[in-house]
This record gives sequence, structure tokens and C-alpha cells, in this order.
Amino acid sequence: MTFAADLKAGLLDHLGPSWLTFLPRWDVQRRGAWPGGTPRALMLHHTAAAATASQNPNAPGNQKGANKNVIAFIQTHYEVPAANFTLDRDGTVYVHSAYAVWHAGLGTFAGKAPWSQLRIPKDQGNDYMLGVEIMSKGLSRDFTHAQEESLVFLLRACRQAAGWPNIGLLRRPQHKDWTTRKIDTRYTNPQITQMIDTHGFLPA
Repeated sequence: MTFAADLKAGLLDHLGPSWLTFLPRWDVQRRGAWPGGTPRALMLHHTAAAATASQNPNAPGNQKGANKNVIAFIQTHYEVPAANFTLDRDGTVYVHSAYAVWHAGLGTFAGKAPWSQLRIPKDQGNDYMLGVEIMSKGLSRDFTHAQEESLVFLLRACRQAAGWPNIGLLRRPQHKDWTTRKIDTRYTNPQITQMIDTHGFLPA
């Protein structure tokens, strides 16, 4: 099986079809295959563009389709998508690509525990890590409950597809852990861990 097939199976197992939207050419290798066959981690980003920062699930900006322009930008603005996934505020996961895209940019994990264990060459994060853009204003810790739950299930799906032993800190760096140029996300890594723990999914 290809990694795309493994990823689709993992996504369907953990999120189910009602929470997934597969975008055109999501299973096409536009920048080549993953070194070694599978990605090594899922990098967390925020979009810094969203219809609302409200965490109320009934807020108009948290409804399906409210952020379609941002999702379209991530999908088509560049030659390849700017993320592998976008996690919208209603919990929907948009799948842009199963393979290497442009999201990490220049950076390094050298001297940074625990991510130095991933052995990702300097400035080559795009080639070794998946990336998820989490829909957010980017000004505060404004993820919705639905986003938190879907993020955990997305991590589990990636773990299944890539064969990671767990979804601990090693497998979910944030963009700011890779480079000092970025601030995303607004959450600390202990807060992300607590988020996962709160939803009861930490052991996997």
C-alpha cells in the first residue's frame, strides 16, 4: 500500500467520513515521497486568519464553510498546498496532501529536545514532517472544543499511518519549536499535552 492509502485508512478509522473532506489531488506526490516511506511527525500551525475567535460552537464563524477562503488559499495559492491538513473551527479536517508540501520553512531541531531525535536535516522540515493548519485568529488560545477533539483524532490517524509508537511531544512539534521566526501556536506544549489528556487520549 502507498502512504496515501494508509493515511486515508487511518483518517477514516479515527475521524470517520463525516469529519473529513479530501481535496483534489490529495493523494498525488507533488514534491516526492517521504524519505524512508513515512513522515516523522505532525507539525502544528495556526492560520492567523479565521472568521472568529469565539469558542461558541453556534457562532457563525464556527460553522462549516465560514473559513472556505482560507482553506482555498492553503490549497491553491502555491504550486503545492501550504499544509497537509487544515483543521476548521467546526472540527472538519480538510486533507490537502498525503505527501510533502510547503509548511515548515527554514529552521532546525538541532539542540532541541526531544525533536533532535527525529534527525531532520536543517531547513528540510517540509520533506520529513506533515503539517496541520489549525483555523485560528492567532491572537489568543482560541481553539474550539471540536478542534481539540479532531486534533487528537488526527494525531492518532497519523500515528496509525506512519507507524509511530505514540503521539507524545516528539511527534507533534509546533512551528515555533522549529524556528524562532514563528509564534504558532499560541499554546504551550504542556497545554497541548493537557488538551490531549483532557479528552482522554494521552496513552495512545
